[in-house]
Amino acid sequence: MLEEKKFRRLILVITLIVIVSVVGIYALYYSKQPDLKADNVKTTDVALDMPILPFDAFSMLKEDLIIKFGEGEEGNGQDYDNQYVDYNQKWFGKMFKARYYYGLYTRIYQINLKVEKNDIQSVYDEMKKQLGTPVQDTLLNKEKSLDERKTYWVKDSVRYSIFYEDSGQCMAKMWLEYYPNPDGHNLGERPTIIQRQDGVEGIIDGEKVSILLVGDKPKYTSRYYKNLYLIIGSKSGSYLGRMPKDGDGGFYPKFTLTNIANSKNKNILIETDNEYTKWYIGFEFKNNQLNVIYSSEKEPSEQ
Repeated sequence: MLEEKKFRRLILVITLIVIVSVVGIYALYYSKQPDLKADNVKTTDVALDMPILPFDAFSMLKEDLIIKFGEGEEGNGQDYDNQYVDYNQKWFGKMFKARYYYGLYTRIYQINLKVEKNDIQSVYDEMKKQLGTPVQDTLLNKEKSLDERKTYWVKDSVRYSIFYEDSGQCMAKMWLEYYPNPDGHNLGERPTIIQRQDGVEGIIDGEKVSILLVGDKPKYTSRYYKNLYLIIGSKSGSYLGRMPKDGDGGFYPKFTLTNIANSKNKNILIETDNEYTKWYIGFEFKNNQLNVIYSSEKEPSEQ
């Protein structure tokens, strides 16, 4: 009996030693991991002061919108003009009665904001601050007629437009920016212009070109782009660049102009988020075509 008690004590001691050792190893391991603090998060975009990203709203049904914001003030739903839900919300620094229109299958497709006369300048300034350089910028040009005065941006497949209606009322409206595909490229289903930049020099010698990042998503309610396409529009027509298979598609893609591997001209770097990893694809225009010159999980500067 005495030997049995000694044996049990020995087993208990060994068990405690093992537990302490394992806890110590785990504590040492996690103490070496970086803390998930704001200082360790890399952000480059200006923060958007919006109740919801319009692209996210346009990937919703009316039912999804009500789940997010609660019950709003609805139209009678008898025709397209009355298929809407109103919410009192802050957009671009001002409070609005934001009107969300829905169509077939109750899919949200447009957001309207009625801009009061005294707020036009401040709303325009805030839109410019948040959205960057516009594609067209004539809203404040008093030398033009009211129907010619408009400013718009394209970001995340959405056209943000501020303009005057025929009645003279200033409106800010947002809707999906579909690509008309005038040259008949194979661009999948319902391609939208994710990002656009006009008047770009240094891509094609002696020319100013337009750069468009286009994506297609087969499901209206998905925020994921199945395929991405790079298009350069020039005097001689458009040029199409396709992504490598391992870097195609993703969430919230965007492009920047840069220079990779000391190229003669500017290059176009596309960044896309595949939820778990980011991917970077670099293009160069050479020999009358867009060529992939970079594809990696790391930015070129990090190589």
